[in-house]
Amino acid sequence: MTTKIIISTILVLTIASCNNTHTQDKPKQETPKALEDKNSSHELFSKRGYEDLVESLYNELVTKNIDLKKLEDNIDNLNESKNDTVNLFDKFNEKNQSYFSAANRHISEIKDSLLRDKMRHYISNNLTKYNSSIVRHNDLLKIIETKNLTIADLHNILKIVKTLPLIEKYQHDNLPSTKSFEGYIKRQDETIKLADTLTKN
Repeated sequence: MTTKIIISTILVLTIASCNNTHTQDKPKQETPKALEDKNSSHELFSKRGYEDLVESLYNELVTKNIDLKKLEDNIDNLNESKNDTVNLFDKFNEKNQSYFSAANRHISEIKDSLLRDKMRHYISNNLTKYNSSIVRHNDLLKIIETKNLTIADLHNILKIVKTLPLIEKYQHDNLPSTKSFEGYIKRQDETIKLADTLTKN
């Protein structure tokens, strides 16, 4: 199901992108800051490695697009509220699991084997009852995690779909001429010819 959602989203975003390209007049767009010439290779290098141009370009788009900003706010809010919601249950569950672990340690110290077995049975029944009471919680946690993965996948897809036209425009507008290469090769040939001539004298 998740895969179908992602594939459908890719198709919709791609078609929308193509439609925008063909149906709208293309006003003169300014070069994104992340692609400006002043960003030399050493400036792209940071303490954590090379700058992620997808992220940089997407973040610029977010500052200029209300819908993208709304999406980013929604994702941030979901992450914050998820922590509040999940942490509440995690703490509750952790206390219960801690109790059962401690109870089993105490039971293991009982010398009378009949009493020990009776208490193990007693605590085991209680643990089973507790686990049954949180089945719905665990099911919902799995749903939450699955949907979070879907959101993360769609988020990454969106970043690429939205930024790819920017890098394509940059490629089209800024592809260097081959003249400098050709001139350099010509000078190489002249140097080779001179060196070859001198070795024969």
